[in-house]
Amino acid sequence: MKSRIILLLFALCSLGISGQTAKSVLDKTAALCTSGAVQIDFSAKAKQGSSAGTLVAQGNCFTLESPEVSIWFDGKTQWSLVKGSGEVNVVEPTAKEIAAMNPLNFIQLYKKGYKMSMKTVGNNHEIHMIATSKKQSISEMYLYIHKQTFKPSTVKLRTGKDWTAITVRNFKTLGKKPASAFSYNQKDHPGVTVIDMR
Repeated sequence: MKSRIILLLFALCSLGISGQTAKSVLDKTAALCTSGAVQIDFSAKAKQGSSAGTLVAQGNCFTLESPEVSIWFDGKTQWSLVKGSGEVNVVEPTAKEIAAMNPLNFIQLYKKGYKMSMKTVGNNHEIHMIATSKKQSISEMYLYIHKQTFKPSTVKLRTGKDWTAITVRNFKTLGKKPASAFSYNQKDHPGVTVIDMR
């Protein structure tokens, strides 16, 4: 009888441990990423080449600093200043373009339009997301979320037939930033020509 009770308790404990779903894990990651601004260092590898930099994101807004370019995105408009060019280009990027620049973009996507599964890989939850509609610009994603901290460590995403792999390091939560932090300020860049391509 005692052995049956022990087995039953063990089974119930196991259910509790495995009760986390891909959505519940991503909900915790989203809560981390949306309590204020988040700063990460990242490196990305894609068919077109590789890049690295520092990203500060808040909601669907972000700034990106790399050795080659500075980018500001206020949720609609993007300003790109290529270092040494003396020009800043202004565009309204597509969802696909935003996803390629912002490794934390999955926080805006996972709640609808994807079916998800999850397994454990080392110290991470591996979450596999597959788009349920061909209209989604990102058709497939693998997210690696640390089991204890719920911080993302790797994001792999597929657009068309091409994969991009992004490694996330030095994840920090910051205080809330004003909206102006995610917009280009001409006063900070005297002599730079603005080219509006919208």
